[in-house]
Amino acid sequence: MNVFVITVLILVLLVAGGFFAQSKRTDLERIYTSPSKVVELVEKKTEPFILVDVRTPEEYRSGHIPGALNIPVDTIGNNPPTSQKDALIILYCRSGNRSGVAKKILEQAGYTRIVNFGAVSRWPKNLITGTNPE
Repeated sequence: MNVFVITVLILVLLVAGGFFAQSKRTDLERIYTSPSKVVELVEKKTEPFILVDVRTPEEYRSGHIPGALNIPVDTIGNNPPTSQKDALIILYCRSGNRSGVAKKILEQAGYTRIVNFGAVSRWPKNLITGTNPE
């Protein structure tokens, strides 16, 4: 009987741990998929973050969010934006599809705080043209 109770308790803890880990991830996504929150983060630098445009270099040059690095989705697995696995990394692309793929690639590599902002068109301010992040 004790083995059964202990097994049930372990299962409950595992399920609860997964739930809380998922809810934390959901909170991160909820906060940093909001255009106004990302604007605040970019302009006021309220916490350390890395903003990554996963489009092609040509797309990036045509207009990107200020401060964004350009790491195309097809190279991000071999060229991640940081070695810090717990860094806040916000990804975007043209439609949100490639940034979703990049998010999965980084998560599989062990990164834990990745947000898919989605489409660059969600950025409510002016974009920067050229190759300079700023």
